[in-house]
Amino acid sequence: MKKRLLAVPFAVAAALAVCVAPAASAATGAGGSGAGQAGFSAQARDLGLSGAQARSLQDRVDDYLAKTPGASQVAVNKIALPGGELLLPLPGEERARDLAAKADSPALSSGCPYTYVCAYSGTNFTGEELRLFTCNYPVRIYWTGTGSWINNQRSTLYARFYGADGNVGWTSPGGYSEDRAAPWGWVYWLSPC
Repeated sequence: MKKRLLAVPFAVAAALAVCVAPAASAATGAGGSGAGQAGFSAQARDLGLSGAQARSLQDRVDDYLAKTPGASQVAVNKIALPGGELLLPLPGEERARDLAAKADSPALSSGCPYTYVCAYSGTNFTGEELRLFTCNYPVRIYWTGTGSWINNQRSTLYARFYGADGNVGWTSPGGYSEDRAAPWGWVYWLSPC
């Protein structure tokens, strides 16, 4: 079970995002570099990705790193975020997966781990997967169109969906709950509780 981190009020989180964006971009660097980038390239080769597929995946990762303060790449398809993590599907795959999870691990087989709220860029839990675990810490959603989400927390915890104005626009039922076809167009931030 993940330990919940100290909550940061939404206004403070938003202010921090504005203040640290230039520093985070400089720290991560577009395109990555050094030993970390070499390790991700080796991981891509080990997965059987072609050079073009590896570059395409890295471009998607770099796009998120450039617009997400405090984010860092931790695997070829995984980004650690303040308050959660983002998994990108490998080229040619419909669903994102955690490459570090063992094949028989519940985290790999069940998709959204217990105590998390997960959001997906596609319907029916496909596409990019955002896993959130920090209460009262809204994380930016960059998707539009129709996606999906799972609240895999206790029945007393409700995910909160925020609009462009920073106000809660909708609150989910307690865990376990899901929506296989949810509109992302109006959602700008999501907090698991």
